[in-house]
Parts: sequence; structure tokens; C-alpha cells
Amino acid sequence: MSERASEGTSAHANVGGALIIAERALPDRGGLAVASSRIAAHAAALGPAHLLALSRDAPPGGRAQKIVKSTERAGEDVVQHLVGPLAREEDTLMALTDHALELIDLHGLDLVHGVYATRAGYVATIAAAARGLPSIVSLRGNDLDRGLFRARDLPFLQHAVSRASFVTGVSRALCERASRVFARPVEHITNSVDADAFKPETADNSLIATLGLGDAPVLGFVGELREKKGMRFLLPAFAELSRRRDAHLLLIGGVRADAQEAFEAFTRAAPEARARVHALEYSRKPGRLSRLLGLCDLLVFPSLQEGTPNAVLEAMAAERVILATAVGGHLDLITHGETGALISLSALDRLPGAIEEMLDLPKETRAKMARAARAHVVEHHAPARERAAYHGLYSRARAS
Repeated sequence: MSERASEGTSAHANVGGALIIAERALPDRGGLAVASSRIAAHAAALGPAHLLALSRDAPPGGRAQKIVKSTERAGEDVVQHLVGPLAREEDTLMALTDHALELIDLHGLDLVHGVYATRAGYVATIAAAARGLPSIVSLRGNDLDRGLFRARDLPFLQHAVSRASFVTGVSRALCERASRVFARPVEHITNSVDADAFKPETADNSLIATLGLGDAPVLGFVGELREKKGMRFLLPAFAELSRRRDAHLLLIGGVRADAQEAFEAFTRAAPEARARVHALEYSRKPGRLSRLLGLCDLLVFPSLQEGTPNAVLEAMAAERVILATAVGGHLDLITHGETGALISLSALDRLPGAIEEMLDLPKETRAKMARAARAHVVEHHAPARERAAYHGLYSRARAS
């Protein structure tokens, strides 16, 4: 049965509901995919929720549908609609807008929420305005950090943030910056983490043996390593550290395709250090990720820009010690010396020494810091807290 035929029999037609628009959704990689799918699940706890996202698994310009089973008690299933991108960006945006309008009309949806301001937020505000509906745009970090300085992105960013009924941001720094630049209120609704799924794990001896880690300290980085995540600082820092002491580096998520050339240059420049770098395949399974995090004595996140990264939240939930740059949402998550350690961007040339300082802390100090990190995310970044924040916002948007 075609999507349109099956949609025509929807039990939720014409009863209201939310349309979430995103550039990515699970099972695609990355924090944006995780966040958009999680927000859609929160919306589904209130009633019908449709998630419209770009995906190369769908035909170009066409739409494929699947049902994502609810993980919320008494929640609706999320109806996920995947649209295949077209060769020209303007054609992709027009197709995404056409599909959004069709879903609004077909299902009587009464709220449109764009996750990531450029593209998704732009389409969300266009579609909502065309149907006289309230719109929400959620800033994630990259959309503002890059969009302000990319000529092709700036018009989309300006339109989305200026025209949305409500705007949110995942970090306080992001909200403050966007509010000043666009002279409008931007509400702080941060990311959440499931601390029951991501939890402390003791080092798995079978994994240690498989990876050949031995007794040496293990550094970790989670996500696809690339320039924005501080690749040009992390790899030389590890090379310097490995000349001073025996150590390993786990890249949990590997190296992004567009950063492979830089990684190969590191391999040529520091072959001995490269032999102790372990690039591991991306996995969204919390159990496996928690086991890998359990191998790490220190997680290092030297991002140059950041929203509120899922990777850091998950590492904190897994009770790991973290060293991160003092940027974006890291500042919300980490109190220096209590829930982790911060290093300024201007001090990244001293990253090898900062790593050594963290590794040389007394065992009791490191354990206390790790426990405080988990306690912080359990209290401030629980899924129920994020869900309540979006539910309150949706109520106010609909009332407006």
C-alpha cells in the first residue's frame, strides 16, 4: 500500500498533532538525528506526532513512511516520513515544504516544530505561516555558529529565527547569543540523556584484550572526529602524550569521511602514536557504548564550537571523567574541578599537559568527579525534564 493510501486511513486525521521537521532522524548518525527523534517521541506523549526528515533511504523528492514505536508510557507511536534529497537544494526545500503542507492538511496538525534552524527551521516557518499555525524553531549550535557566517545559510537562519512563534536553544550561551543577534527571546531547553541506558560499567577484560590496551591509560573521544570537534588539537596532543608515557586513544565513532585526509597526514607524521589510536565503528546501542566508555580513564572533548552534545551527556551518565573546552553547552554541564575539567580555546596548545594533569589526579579525586558528573545529568538532564519543557512550550504555542 502506498504511503498516501495508508495515511488516508489514519485514526488521527483532523484531530490535531505536531509536525516535527528535521534534516536527520534515527537511524542516521549524529546528535541531530538523536535529538530530533527524541523530541518527536516527547511530542507523541501528548498526541499524534509526525516526524518529517531528509534521508537518502527515500526516493529523491518522494516520501517513505515508517512507524517508530513509542517508548513513552501511554504515548502515541511516531509516524516518521523520510524525504529523499534532490540534486538542487532549492528543489529539496520545495519538496520538503510540499510534503509538510500535505501532512498538515491530511492529519489536521496544529503545530510545526523545526529542529535545526537552517533548512528544517526555514521550512517549518514557511509551512506554518502558509496554514496560519504556530511554529517553533530549535537552535542546536552549528546552525547559528555556521549560519551567521555562511552566505548560503544566513537567509534561511534569519527567516527561521525571526519568523518563528517561539525559538529555543540547547545551551545558555547559544540562547544568549541568538537573542542578542536577532533581538528576540530565545528559551533554553537543553538535551537529555537516559541515565538508565547509559550507566557506569567496569572495564571489560575481554574488550581490553581484544583491543590490545593492556594496563596503559586510555583516552576516549566519542562521535565522528573532525575539525569542529577539535581534531587538529586532539591528535597532536595524543602524539605528544604518547612520547611521554604509554597510552591509548579510543575514537568511539571513528573519523568523519571529510576528515580522513587530515587523519592520514597525522598517520604519516606520527606513526608510533597512530599505532595506539583505535578507531571504532559507530554504534547507537547504549549497552555497547557504556562498555566502551568503561574502558576510558579520561574522555577528551576539545570542540571548537558546541551546542549541548549528546556524547558528553552520555559519558557523564556513564560516570566518566571528562576534559572539555570551555565552549557552548560544555559550560552548562561541567563545573571545573567538580563535574569535570574545562580548558579554554586559547589554551589548547597546552592540551597534552592538561591531559596529564587529569590522569595524574588521585584515584579518589577522579572517582568523586565522575560520580558528581553522573549526579548532575541525572538531576538536570533527565528525559522527563526535557519532555515537560517541550510540553509546556507546545501548550503555550497552541494557546497563542
